Amino acid sequence: MEERAELVERLFVEHQRDAVRVAWAITGDGALAQELAQEAFVRVYVHRRALRDPTAAPAYLRRTVVNLALTAVRRRTREREHAHVRQEVPSVEADAAPGIDVLAAMATLPPRRRACVVLRYYLDLTEAQTADALGISVGTVKSQTHKALRQLEQALGDRPRQELGTDGESTSDEPTPDEPARDETTEDERWT
Repeated sequence: MEERAELVERLFVEHQRDAVRVAWAITGDGALAQELAQEAFVRVYVHRRALRDPTAAPAYLRRTVVNLALTAVRRRTREREHAHVRQEVPSVEADAAPGIDVLAAMATLPPRRRACVVLRYYLDLTEAQTADALGISVGTVKSQTHKALRQLEQALGDRPRQELGTDGESTSDEPTPDEPARDETTEDERWT
């Protein structure tokens, strides 16, 4: 049992900063992100005996943080709807840092799409790891990420892919609708 407590302590030292960052990227609220990360570590500690595989602890923590953050975003959205308060994204000055534009645009994404972008491009997880963290299929990760990037492109022009660190290429072996098949045959050549 002492080993499990040490595991949680090591987990905190190694992953606390990332847990706060993920929660912040999804919620957009620094204070809430710290509370959610702390709550996630408390849950890991409470359920430490159930962790059969210590190497799975970071994934369990990540999924807990994502779930707590998505729940917080949904709760905040419901509270705003019930209070009939529409809070708009603050306007960003033209001379403000470019990253602020991306953060403001990210705040407009629905929670699942925002979580997909955060996990794929902020934490650099694979599609399969993102699907596991969110409890959804790989296909859903692909479609939600694609829709999120298109929404960000509409809001920001061509900048989001550059600022998010992605050039739009899929990490899977399957061709995306935007890229030709492996034999380099284009769409027009296949129909002729």
